[in-house]
Amino acid sequence: MGVVDDLEKLKQLKDTGAITDTEFEIEKSKILNGSISNNNNADKKATKGMIGFILGLVSIIAWYIPLIGYPVTVCGIIFSSLGMNSKNKGKAVAGLVLSIIFLIVTLINSILGAILVNMFYYL
Repeated sequence: MGVVDDLEKLKQLKDTGAITDTEFEIEKSKILNGSISNNNNADKKATKGMIGFILGLVSIIAWYIPLIGYPVTVCGIIFSSLGMNSKNKGKAVAGLVLSIIFLIVTLINSILGAILVNMFYYL
């Protein structure tokens, strides 16, 4: 049921005398506060999707320093995943793809760095 339907039923209960004016006001505020919090949750998911996208873009540069690359890409994956069911789904998917790709690149960079350090250490 929608908010309008709930308010109409509540008004009918008040008009028939089934509930008092005070009860009507209390229930009305519950209904209205519930609709506001539902919209707020949708906005939070959209924000998480946007944050995931931004972190995906930042990971394009952050992979170069693995100490920065790992946290950025992992956070990008998490935020993008949380924002998948929002109006910013496209950006969340793009952020997820970028974060996964550059997590792999960061891992390869770490491995190559460790190999090169060991090679030059023994020369």
